[in-house]
Amino acid sequence: MLLTVLVIEAVLVGMRFAFGFDQFVIVQRTLAIWISPLSYLSFLALSEPAERLRRLMVLHGAIALTASGVLLLPVPIFTLIDGVVAVSFGVYTVLLVQHWRRGPDALSQIPTGVTGRWNRIEAGAAGAMFATLVIDGGIALLFFWADVEAAARLLSLATLAGLAGAAGLVLWIGRADRKASEERQQGTPSEEFANVVAAARTILADQELFRDDTLTASRLARRVGVPDRELSRAINLAAGMSVSQFVNQFRLEEAARLLRETEDPVTQVLEAAGFLTRSNFYKEFQKRFDLSPGAYRKKHQAAA
Repeated sequence: MLLTVLVIEAVLVGMRFAFGFDQFVIVQRTLAIWISPLSYLSFLALSEPAERLRRLMVLHGAIALTASGVLLLPVPIFTLIDGVVAVSFGVYTVLLVQHWRRGPDALSQIPTGVTGRWNRIEAGAAGAMFATLVIDGGIALLFFWADVEAAARLLSLATLAGLAGAAGLVLWIGRADRKASEERQQGTPSEEFANVVAAARTILADQELFRDDTLTASRLARRVGVPDRELSRAINLAAGMSVSQFVNQFRLEEAARLLRETEDPVTQVLEAAGFLTRSNFYKEFQKRFDLSPGAYRKKHQAAA
């Protein structure tokens, strides 16, 4: 959906400035209101489970609809639209940066091997949104001063800069991926990473830290005595998974043990093992053991 909006927006902008076709200028400027929330939701889809994502889509869709409805107010149209678009890009740039700062481990809805890449893409998207905010403000001022020719030149330069930035981002991501691949193949750093992972395993097992459903990568890193990013990188490269997946291994093993050795209800088992929600527990358990918790218990009871 975001791609569709971007394509339509680009076509309308081109028609407006290249051919002077401005009959749909209100549509073009209204679509701009939707770009920032759709960009934000696109990255939320990489980190949020489906149920929560649906609620967030409704919330942010309602916000965008409200912002679009504001355009019907009896205010000079260009002043109003530029103000609403600026607020939209400003707010969602901040939200996107906050989401990006959660790091690759937050991107739990995609394969572990690509979380780092998408975290870098998100950083680029946040930068592009901020640049768009600045450029859009400049264009609005030029229109206010009735300098349409200068506005068109600024838009052309911004488009070229955007293309150059996109190409640079692709090269940056490719270089980072190659570097990560080389590090996986090198013997020296892998030993250091293995030591960090071993320390994390010991702490999780001995202190049963995995039972804490509020455990974060930052807290685990502090227990291990390394920076957050070093722990995340070590687990990603040495164990091939994210920190959350690494912790979930311990939770799943404990849940399986409780199902085998006790008659506790499944709800009690998942809470004791450190899972926060029933849906996440069932999904992860099914993925790990290829059985539902109930079927797993019955199978081992029958074997006993």
